[in-house]
Amino acid sequence: MPEILERLPNGNLKAWVNTGDITREEFDALELPDNWIKNQPREDGGAGPGGISSRFLRSPEAIEGEFTLEELFGFLWLHAATVVEIGVPIGGDGELTAVRVRKYHEYTVEAGSPILLLVSPEGDAYFRNGRDATRTVDEPTLPDSWRLVDYTPTDTLIIELFDETLVIRTDNQDSFQGPVPGLP
Repeated sequence: MPEILERLPNGNLKAWVNTGDITREEFDALELPDNWIKNQPREDGGAGPGGISSRFLRSPEAIEGEFTLEELFGFLWLHAATVVEIGVPIGGDGELTAVRVRKYHEYTVEAGSPILLLVSPEGDAYFRNGRDATRTVDEPTLPDSWRLVDYTPTDTLIIELFDETLVIRTDNQDSFQGPVPGLP
């Protein structure tokens, strides 16, 4: 899903996802003003093929079920998330970077569909929800005591990333979000 980020005067970033009316070629050709950023092309973050779907339940400032929609640069975009803190300290020597994001995002992982988890030294699990489509390295470098865990739920798993979520990027630009309670 193509995404653009609007840099706000308070330093936050407003994430807008396209509603489906833009092609990859049109997205690549977009010329944005200085206070806008294109997010890199992303692909599904599951550990393998399987049934993983997601949906936004509302825009961050809206009430349940409502979305902020705007026509921007000739296309329709949905306000999906707001980055409220950049450079969240998470340890290590720069192998991981983190931001705090406000959003209402639900993932459904069908039984038997493998996912990849990033597990902190404290045991917090973060679900890999996206990968850089242009990455050149599959395996990230992790700080001491952090680990990757393949996990396959035996029942349908609903992951609710509501209100504030930590988004962790590894050095190969895999994106993990959470923490997700109840996961190993």
